[in-house]
Amino acid sequence: MGRGGMKGGNRVALVPHRHEGVFIAKLKEDALCTKNLVPGRGEPTAISGGAHGPKVEYRVWNPFHSKVAASVLGGVDANWIKPGTHVLYLGAALGTTVSHVSDIVGPVNIQSILLIIYAVEFSHRSGRDLVNMAKKRTNIIPIIEDARHPAKYRMLVGMWM
Repeated sequence: MGRGGMKGGNRVALVPHRHEGVFIAKLKEDALCTKNLVPGRGEPTAISGGAHGPKVEYRVWNPFHSKVAASVLGGVDANWIKPGTHVLYLGAALGTTVSHVSDIVGPVNIQSILLIIYAVEFSHRSGRDLVNMAKKRTNIIPIIEDARHPAKYRMLVGMWM
């Protein structure tokens, strides 16, 4: 599963995966994708639509860099990450997988603030990148704390979950 043909936003056929919010880009090698919540970031992308429909940007989700993507490709039966859900993501690191979870969950619903991802990361260095990514993705709340000590961040998460 490489990036094959994804540079520059090639127009490709996209097929919905059986897990809601996940797609397969039909290329020489199929690629797992999510619909980009923040288009135009210069990542490997596929573009759907065009002449007769609106252009939609999808981001390649590399299963070699994401355990969640690997589980989807591996045939996991139930993926509880879907549009409209709350997610508590422990060990967010730089936020690569979290950004794809953000794509799947969707934009924040201003009226009810339903769609939120709490991304917990212990490392302050990785946390800086996570915080910067969350500035562009308003459905992510970065929490720089040790996930093994939920009492330290429970008040943030407990209000919404």
